[in-house]
Amino acid sequence: MNQQQPQGMPPYNPNLPPQGNYQPPQAPGPNGFNQQRNQAPGYPGQQVPPQPGQQPPKQLNAKKKKNKKQSGSIVGWVFVGIFLMLIIAVGGGYLGYKAAINARKAEYSRKSKMAAAEQYQMALADIEQGKYGNAQTRLNYVLEVDQNYPGAFQKLQEVQLALYPTASPTPEIIATAEPSPTPDTRGDEEVFQAIQQAMYSQNWEYAITLITLLRDRNLSYRGIEVDGMYYIALRNYGMQQINAGYLENGIYNITLAESFGPIDSTAENMRSAARSYLAGAGFWEINWSKALEYYSNAAEVLPGIFDRATNLTANQRFAEASFRVAEDYVAHEDFCGAIDYYAQGLPISANESIQLTATAVYLVCYPPQPTPDASEDSDFYDAEDDFQEEDFYFAGY
Repeated sequence: MNQQQPQGMPPYNPNLPPQGNYQPPQAPGPNGFNQQRNQAPGYPGQQVPPQPGQQPPKQLNAKKKKNKKQSGSIVGWVFVGIFLMLIIAVGGGYLGYKAAINARKAEYSRKSKMAAAEQYQMALADIEQGKYGNAQTRLNYVLEVDQNYPGAFQKLQEVQLALYPTASPTPEIIATAEPSPTPDTRGDEEVFQAIQQAMYSQNWEYAITLITLLRDRNLSYRGIEVDGMYYIALRNYGMQQINAGYLENGIYNITLAESFGPIDSTAENMRSAARSYLAGAGFWEINWSKALEYYSNAAEVLPGIFDRATNLTANQRFAEASFRVAEDYVAHEDFCGAIDYYAQGLPISANESIQLTATAVYLVCYPPQPTPDASEDSDFYDAEDDFQEEDFYFAGY
């Protein structure tokens, strides 16, 4: 039985190949429906979606992978952007905080320097009025603000010298008790007050002992004040030792004080005299000319300086060296050259034998002229011109 073809459709010929997506009509299924309805319609140029159990086309898989990769990279860039924004925000806040701190520090420093300059001027006024205690407090503040403030440390030294005067030119060494073997349990403030008391009583050795104790225990406690007192104690104790005949120790302490500040002219002259004295002792009885040179310097600065070994002053050694040099001239028959050396030593050491020798040397260099006889030529005779050896002798030779 022949099936009827739909109108307008060409007769179906199974021997012809299919055209496009055209599918021949299928026989009705068991339910009487055409099975083609369950299939996805196909149109020319349209890709048929995959059927169940079939693999998807490769092009669609590549597109999906590409879309997933692009979406993942976008999310990563979003996180990177957020992280960078957080870094910028935190960094900006930190930089702003540091800038504010630096601005506050700069303002504080500016105000402190202004206050230090004002205190320095007030300290100068206190020094002129003799208010050394107030001046010391103001100068300590200035040095705490700026340790290199121009002239502040030198003024502090002047004030401390005024507060703790130097001992008399030839003081006796103040006997102090031996340090206790037990440790000092006093507090820092108590030790500091004890240092001040020792300074006022000019017990320099004990003051140095206490200062050393305080510095070993707490170096930062009132550092500027303690260093200033250490300078004064070392300087004055060194001068005291030189005056007492302990020249090497005195030179050492003055030199140690110099590490805390410049030495004033008084201490420097005393140290120079002590050095000259010791140098002259090195040439004693070896080279009298060199010994005389050094003792001349020492006697000019500090005539009374002496050493404990001989108890001879610089003046006495200067006179003895002068006589020895004069004797060298006499030994070489240079009588006129010896006169000046005898002349500079005799006022210091009036030894009778030396005076007689000096007189004889003078007479050899300047022999007396014979006086004209008054009976022969009274016009040329003058009693004042009559040389008498006794007059020359008592004049110092």
